[in-house]
Amino acid sequence: MKPETKKKLKVSQELDDYVLLYSGAPMNKRAAAGIAIMINAKFKKRIHCCVFVNEIILQLRHKLQRRYLALLAVYAPEKGKTEQTDEFYGTHQDQIDKISKKDYIVVAGDYNARVGNIPTGGILGTNGEITTNSNGHKLKEFASVNELKIMNTFFRHKEIHKMTWSARGYRYIIY
Repeated sequence: MKPETKKKLKVSQELDDYVLLYSGAPMNKRAAAGIAIMINAKFKKRIHCCVFVNEIILQLRHKLQRRYLALLAVYAPEKGKTEQTDEFYGTHQDQIDKISKKDYIVVAGDYNARVGNIPTGGILGTNGEITTNSNGHKLKEFASVNELKIMNTFFRHKEIHKMTWSARGYRYIIY
């Protein structure tokens, strides 16, 4: 998955061995954002549906053997854009609420967040950076409300790779 594309329109496109799904800005608007998911073509028949929410949220529902996997790709506004951030999290929460309680959930993308490294209620591990910003506070609150884990903080990273976080979570942990 590549979270940011800056492409226009909402399109599903076949590229050799892959299917590219992207949701971008309308043709008459400057492409300042965009979100994409790339799926191996052999899994194309397992795609149940794709919801092109807007240019920063894309949702894919994928058929597993007995259940579904809901994959949300997101690209959050930069730190300091309070109004856009509030709108983003409102839309994001609406999409999470629409997912069946039986589905597995994976949320991945760029949250432009710094979440710190103090373990918090099972949602945050100890391998984050020291700093926390306003987007980080929002992300931690969102993860807590939705019982998601901010998985990047559970694994060691080089310091250079600790600057922005993806939230990846499951309603149920898959072993």
